[in-house]
Amino acid sequence: MQEATELTTEKRAPIETREASVSGVDVSKREIEVIAVPYGGEATIEYRGELWTESFERGAFDGLEKRPNRIKAILHHDKTKVIGRAISFSPDREDGLMSVLKIGKTRDGDETLALASEDMLDISAGFAVPGSGQVLDRSNHRRRITRAFLDHIALVADGAYEGARVLSVRAREEREAAKMSPLDTPMLDEVVAWLESRR
Repeated sequence: MQEATELTTEKRAPIETREASVSGVDVSKREIEVIAVPYGGEATIEYRGELWTESFERGAFDGLEKRPNRIKAILHHDKTKVIGRAISFSPDREDGLMSVLKIGKTRDGDETLALASEDMLDISAGFAVPGSGQVLDRSNHRRRITRAFLDHIALVADGAYEGARVLSVRAREEREAAKMSPLDTPMLDEVVAWLESRR
């Protein structure tokens, strides 16, 4: 039985992480509403040792809404630091995979709610992509994810998707969203050149 388990584990897709965004915080209910994975938005990520442009298709997480409780909310992608769990998912939204997280009544949970309501935390999703769940355009280094499995949602200090960030309390959501500006990346050309020189 142990050999079979090891073989199954080897075939699993690795867990990857990407930034998401908070769309609302309700401190009294201890809930944080997040867009766990944005649909259509593109991010420059490192994939197989190279820079790729990645996007998620709407519907990539269909079916997740049937079992939201299995997805934990953790700190800094550390699975030993559970601070809550998902209580709902809406995978069919236009903007992305929407989730509501229930944050536990712990010291870390209290701190997380306080920081999220003050726009001081980001959200990051941990997910796995099966081989058949992606379309790779190798000539243009573009990766389109059509099917993925959510592993966890983490609260972190920094993330990966342009424009994704923590918004303040629910009442200020629209005002804050209007202030978002493109990500300033003055060193990107130097980083790309450095990565290409290492090939």
